[in-house]
Amino acid sequence: MTLHHQATDTLPVLDPERGLARLLGDRHVYGNVLRRFAGYASSIRDAVAQLASGDRDAAHRTIHTLRGAAGLVSAPQLAALAGQAEDALAAGQGIDELVGPLEAALQALLVEIARELERHPPPATAAQVPEQSDGAVLLQELARLLDEGNGAAVDLATRYGMVLAETLGAEPWQAVAAAIDEYDFDRALGLLRPAL
Repeated sequence: MTLHHQATDTLPVLDPERGLARLLGDRHVYGNVLRRFAGYASSIRDAVAQLASGDRDAAHRTIHTLRGAAGLVSAPQLAALAGQAEDALAAGQGIDELVGPLEAALQALLVEIARELERHPPPATAAQVPEQSDGAVLLQELARLLDEGNGAAVDLATRYGMVLAETLGAEPWQAVAAAIDEYDFDRALGLLRPAL
């Protein structure tokens, strides 16, 4: 099976309106998510190195995480290419012909993110977290967002981590938070379900 990356050329590099809508129109949160994306700049090189060392599972996880991150910031081109690479790896195939287009899409996205952050600098002060937050209500809301695959789950987990850790217990919350950090919403929801 040959992979066709041509189809992804027409997709937008970054769709800020859609990304913002996914995060309930909260520009501060979206700005944070965009800034955090820089942490994925070496993902494709990492995956290639993991494949070269024979660790196909690690490469698959790296690409899966990149795909989730691209989806969260609403970067359709990179998300589609990462999806193709993820499918190829899952099917036991190589991704050599996708490495170039993936790297190009990633670099183009980093440039677009820098432009978007320039156009909309983050507000000087972060949104205030209410002092009294009901942990059980927050857990329900987090579960709903995870179930929808909504990127706002990442921010809710970050913003209310202390309350959620108190409600759920520090150890179980760490496992849930780790899954959310990797954009593995299905695993996070599975870990959360017993507490609901």
